[in-house]
Amino acid sequence: MLAKLFAGIFIVICLAVGVAGLILPIIPGLLFLAIAAMIAARHSPSLDRWLRKNRVIGNYLDSGEGFLKLSWLRKIQFLLWLCLKIFIDIIMLIFALIANLLTFSVKQYQSYR
Repeated sequence: MLAKLFAGIFIVICLAVGVAGLILPIIPGLLFLAIAAMIAARHSPSLDRWLRKNRVIGNYLDSGEGFLKLSWLRKIQFLLWLCLKIFIDIIMLIFALIANLLTFSVKQYQSYR
């Protein structure tokens, strides 16, 4: 019960920081929203099923299997690597969106010529 309380508090904190990060460009908002979703999925089977339908998020959830059995040092290492991976994936997503937007813009420009 105490673990669920701490998880709930941490989820609310991550959601608040994530929403603030969507507004403020200094804070990586998507990273904190992803962490909140992963923790919430561990405590809600319906949310877990819904998130596993997404290929990327499902991979993150699969990588977290056995997390509770790790030592504290390994948990910290895992969380740092996971945050780095999520951050890199978000950067790759942003670049892919920009590339798609540029491709679309070039095609539109060429069609008007």
